[in-house]
Amino acid sequence: MNNSQTIYDRYEVAMRVYAEGFAAETEEWHRPDVVEFSELLHLLKPYAESGDMRCQYAVATILWLGRCCESEEQMAASQALACEEATNWWIVLAKQGFTPALDNLVTSGVGAEAQRAREAWRQLARERSELVGSSRGMPVYGPEFIEELSMRLYGRVIADAV
Repeated sequence: MNNSQTIYDRYEVAMRVYAEGFAAETEEWHRPDVVEFSELLHLLKPYAESGDMRCQYAVATILWLGRCCESEEQMAASQALACEEATNWWIVLAKQGFTPALDNLVTSGVGAEAQRAREAWRQLARERSELVGSSRGMPVYGPEFIEELSMRLYGRVIADAV
């Protein structure tokens, strides 16, 4: 197993531990293991910068979810910059055809490329309504929809999962 895989596995464990703790303590904000996530961010970034898609997505997720924030106030204060940085990673991933990142770019991204993706999403929904399902009156955008959006925006679809 290579070092990036070991670090990515550690990231997955940290996310799972956080989720389990949040489920057990249903307070409004649940403090993450800031030391662990800060170290993971530091360890993941070189692999992300060298093109490892799993690590790119992990970095974006840590940033976007504020896992390195000591408090809810710190998270709120740093959210705009963190979302901007996460958006940059989502764009890199979406251009590689990583469809979960495209979904994040559309739903949570900021800036011109995120706006372009949202506009393409709306246009695709109008043009290809058969790709949009429904659940309890709410639209459901499944994998086929996201893959078609990826093809329209970036001309490719490859990995759906890391």
